[in-house]
Amino acid sequence: ALNIPTKITKGTIEITSDMHLIKTGDRVGPSQATLLNKLGIKPFSYGLAILNVFEGGSLFSPKVLDITQDDLAASFQAGLRNVAALSLAIGYPTLAAVPHLVINGYKNVLAISLETDYTFPLAQKVKDFLADPSAFVVAAPAGGGGGGGAAAAPEPEPEEEEEEEDMDFDLFD
Repeated sequence: ALNIPTKITKGTIEITSDMHLIKTGDRVGPSQATLLNKLGIKPFSYGLAILNVFEGGSLFSPKVLDITQDDLAASFQAGLRNVAALSLAIGYPTLAAVPHLVINGYKNVLAISLETDYTFPLAQKVKDFLADPSAFVVAAPAGGGGGGGAAAAPEPEPEEEEEEEDMDFDLFD
């Protein structure tokens, strides 16, 4: 006897109001299990609560299992950077190092073009810039027509470079 308010309508039994039959941690009795089975409700779930992880003679917290997609992507990127750095250092072309090799090759061709009379369209842009940098400066937009009497912001003072005093010794003596 679960004391559930019901009524019979058109040959079916209807529960007239919401009722909590069981709560978390309570034991399910036989009459409750029969009713839940007739209603098609399976209130049970089973699982393991991991307290520690043991691997290779070491004991870890279960937080080591909480790996996200971002963690995996970061680890993969770090490995890819290491592969690219190693292959660049030993001069062995790999898929990870090809973009760096192409850029470094372009830098070398650009340097040769700047020192010689040979030119190509992108090198010509750099040569033009080096010949007259002021031609590439974009004029700052004029201030809004609001105040008119507002003072211009003071320019930051250039930092003075400190001269190193000659101490009559060398780093590699």
